[in-house]
Amino acid sequence: MAGGRSLLPPHQPLRACRYPHRLRRWKALPSGLFVSEGEPGPYTEAPAKEVRLAETETVLHEESAEQAVRTVVCREMVPGPKKDRWHPLFTTSLVPPLDVLTMFRSRQHHEQAYRVGVYDEALDAVPCGYDKKSPDPKRPRFGRGALQLVGWLVALVYNAVADVAQELGRGWEGCHLRTLRRAIINRAGMIYGTPRAVVVQFDPFAGQEVLTPVIDRFNTEDHRLPWLENRRVVLSLTPRRRDGPGSSRLILNN
Repeated sequence: MAGGRSLLPPHQPLRACRYPHRLRRWKALPSGLFVSEGEPGPYTEAPAKEVRLAETETVLHEESAEQAVRTVVCREMVPGPKKDRWHPLFTTSLVPPLDVLTMFRSRQHHEQAYRVGVYDEALDAVPCGYDKKSPDPKRPRFGRGALQLVGWLVALVYNAVADVAQELGRGWEGCHLRTLRRAIINRAGMIYGTPRAVVVQFDPFAGQEVLTPVIDRFNTEDHRLPWLENRRVVLSLTPRRRDGPGSSRLILNN
């Protein structure tokens, strides 16, 4: 952030560099400028944590006072012997300080999504993403089309799986893609063909009942395979033995 206001993304808060001389200045702000707010704790049933917000301006290196950047200083109160945490944020937005902090907190979701993309979907594995015959291997030319295609596919799968997780219920909403893949997606089964349908029947597994509404919705949408004589795709669960007697969920009447 050694540049100036022009380097700030529009309306997006940016964490300020906590240089010692700046941090001393922010900590010396009058206590009357700080407004106490509450934020959710680190986990579901954790007590709310207190943050105190103040607004000031910061003159950056080699800039004039007229170019001072709006700064929201967040002091996160830490009980006990530990020191309070200070989070100064630069912003060009005109919204209240609490809204600035909320916008900055939302960045964590983007960072988490990128981490899931890399570790759960191999986002960084693009064999044709760079020019292997580049004259300078340390600065190779990149294939923009390949990178954009892989990024789009990763985002498409991420959103689709997130929609499925939301449909499964509150216990699954927000879980990582690898969790769904391990618990639900990578399941053994059998594929049966009939003159009118292709039936995918999953082998029984613990917790399979959570898939019932998803499978019911999929089957009612009447998905078909044009390249296989327009056969209908039907998903089915196999009743578990300990569930007692009951009919299977095969639908072959269409």
